[in-house]
Amino acid sequence: MSRILRSREALVLLLLIVLVAIIGFINPNFVKSRSLLSILNSSLILVLVSIGEMFVIITRGIDVSVGAIVGLSAVILGTSLNAGVPLAAAIVLTLLTGLLAGSVNSVGIVFFKVPPIIMTLGTLGIYRGSMLLITGGSWIETIPPSIKSMNGWTVLGVRGFIWFTLIIVIVTAILMRRLKIARYFYAVGDNEEGAYVLGIPVKATIFAAYALAGLFAGAAAVLFVSQIGFVPMQTGNGLELKAIAAVVLGGVNLTGGVGSPISAVIGAVFLTAIDSMLVFLKVPGYWNNAFGGAILLAAVYVDYRVRKTIEARQRQVRTQVRASTATDVTPHSAIKEA
Repeated sequence: MSRILRSREALVLLLLIVLVAIIGFINPNFVKSRSLLSILNSSLILVLVSIGEMFVIITRGIDVSVGAIVGLSAVILGTSLNAGVPLAAAIVLTLLTGLLAGSVNSVGIVFFKVPPIIMTLGTLGIYRGSMLLITGGSWIETIPPSIKSMNGWTVLGVRGFIWFTLIIVIVTAILMRRLKIARYFYAVGDNEEGAYVLGIPVKATIFAAYALAGLFAGAAAVLFVSQIGFVPMQTGNGLELKAIAAVVLGGVNLTGGVGSPISAVIGAVFLTAIDSMLVFLKVPGYWNNAFGGAILLAAVYVDYRVRKTIEARQRQVRTQVRASTATDVTPHSAIKEA
């Protein structure tokens, strides 16, 4: 039990299971397989965006433009498909759009030393404005059905995109654990100056973090368009705040150096499940943002308190070690003086 309390991922997962059981007791329809799979399918977009945001936060940064990148990438996908671009090429173009948008953030942060929050706030406005320029301010309501059909295939009764996202999560988690170069993200987030002294390419690592955030946002845009079949101008609005909340809630430390893709996934599924629980409890939809904001504040506060508690315990241990060392040394010193 103590191990669960020390693991944020396990604690949040346990809390999610308890909440699902409670809501299922109130409304049995909530725990039916169709409802649970629907929640999982609805969380996929947030899962992908959260994994991208995870790379940034692990390196002690923040990216508030990922929602706008999702929107811009979705516009590029819809526009290119309507222009007759083949589906595969349009998807590649969408992913490249996300990667390029994330790389623009990287250039400003790494080479021009713009603070991450300022840089990504600026590009958020630029990407939102670009969506309006490309579409003329109108929704992309008509998109070839080929993209919509992607969301229809199933494997063992489960939508293919759920399996696809699961594969991405597993591969990313394995690479983050096994690849030496992937550990650079943690080293930079834990101690940037120390990482530099050890010869770790700090600038390249930070550049890669924001570029990956953009790439995952581009992948989320493909999922979004395939699910609803059109592109509203509000695409991605508020998604960045939910992604940050999901990442922190799942156990990624805002001060960097701690976290995993599993953390982001658990947090994203938790937030999506909360939205669905409100629906089953017949809570008006306009409360969703309020609950989301409250959860974000709670996640940040808990993250702060946990970090302070760990630091206090570490200081206490160091003090005890020093006191023990001093006690052991004193008699020998006294004997030597005598």
